[in-house]
Amino acid sequence: MAMEDSIFQSLYDVISRQQALINELATKLEQLEIGQGGGTGNASIKDYESDTVYERNTLLVDTNTETVYRVIREYRSVTVETDCGNGNLKLVGFESQIIAFNGEPTQAQLNVIPDDTLVAIYSASDTPYQPQSSE
Repeated sequence: MAMEDSIFQSLYDVISRQQALINELATKLEQLEIGQGGGTGNASIKDYESDTVYERNTLLVDTNTETVYRVIREYRSVTVETDCGNGNLKLVGFESQIIAFNGEPTQAQLNVIPDDTLVAIYSASDTPYQPQSSE
């Protein structure tokens, strides 16, 4: 196996493991029944909706990707991509993770990503990587 194949296989394996962890976390979060504790009282995760005013610290899930975000400041939503680009949403639970962007991320998007996060930039028009069996 060529060195490039080995690197891409390792990256593919890491991304696959991270996706499994994200799915597991999303499943567990969906099962939680969180009571009204301290803080803002936003005790549940809401499905993201465009043209909605969200308060700071509201947890939102993008129903297309099952990715959870935290609202940074009160604002009226546009789209998940626009809201992330404007710095209104922050990814939840991505410390020491890999985050993929379809195109060059904006500075605002980079500012809300936690430290120690690997940013992968890809193009949807690229040929998808298909790992080869090591047999």
